[in-house]
Amino acid sequence: MRFSREMIGLPVIFLKSGRELGKVKEWLLDEGGENVIALVTEGGGWLPQRRIFPYRAIISVGTDAILVQEEGSPASGDPPELENQQTFRVLGKRMLTAEGNELGIVEDFLFDEGSGRITGWRLSSGLIDDLLKGRPVVEQSLQLKIGEDALILGN
Repeated sequence: MRFSREMIGLPVIFLKSGRELGKVKEWLLDEGGENVIALVTEGGGWLPQRRIFPYRAIISVGTDAILVQEEGSPASGDPPELENQQTFRVLGKRMLTAEGNELGIVEDFLFDEGSGRITGWRLSSGLIDDLLKGRPVVEQSLQLKIGEDALILGN
């Protein structure tokens, strides 16, 4: 299991041709925040562009590169849709309880590279608290509703 930010900037390589399709820009989640469903790259080729890959297209996630079995498709929208399925960004959003209490800002998430399943969340409570106490990692699967500005913990 690795944190999503550890893989930002890794080259994404098309296994069939060995061609670099771009570098990891971001990971996108499903609405419940349970699984990574897509990978977005930027760059690659003479005309740099953003491409989106379904998580199922990933063959392996190594320390130096990510291998994929398809060339992906142009990423359009913000966040980009994947095969007519809505995707969600979580980094930088507030995580709140259903009672309205803030747990922190989502700085990163931990996921299983084999399945894409989210296994933990790294939260920030602000610079001073982070320096004094460290950034807490909630290592459990949470029932979430991902909204435009915040993640809400379900009951």
